[in-house]
Amino acid sequence: LFTDKNLYPYSRFYLRDIDPSYIRAFMASDAMTIPANEVNDFINRPAQSGPVYSLQADGSLHMRFTARKKHVIWSNDPAVSEAREALSELLNSNSPFIHRHRLEAGQGLLTNNVLHNRSMFRDAAGSDSARLLYRARYYERIKGTGPDDLMEAQ
Repeated sequence: LFTDKNLYPYSRFYLRDIDPSYIRAFMASDAMTIPANEVNDFINRPAQSGPVYSLQADGSLHMRFTARKKHVIWSNDPAVSEAREALSELLNSNSPFIHRHRLEAGQGLLTNNVLHNRSMFRDAAGSDSARLLYRARYYERIKGTGPDDLMEAQ
């Protein structure tokens, strides 16, 4: 989506420009596995293996990624390991495409499940109210944010 020549100075912030082989590595069908969710010998959800990057039928890019250290099994392919390292460095960089915001009381966020992280939360000392977080999952994109919509906006 970012094909504008004015963004060229930021090419070091694109994984594909750092090394195109990282994209191919992340498209492997076994790049990442989320282990089964099992409680007391009952499997709530089986293990789910798949690529990090895949293309949807409408041409949009789908990314399935986690930076967590537990509850994920990465392919032992050296190319996938290199791609993970590069993406981790990129996500921890000062890229102008990374938005950082600390939610305050009463704030919320609606996204198309963009890459995000969480930090530990502690209720304020002496506070009578505890943190309350609602999470909803939708299977359709937010209206007006599909690939065709974004290309029309350029």
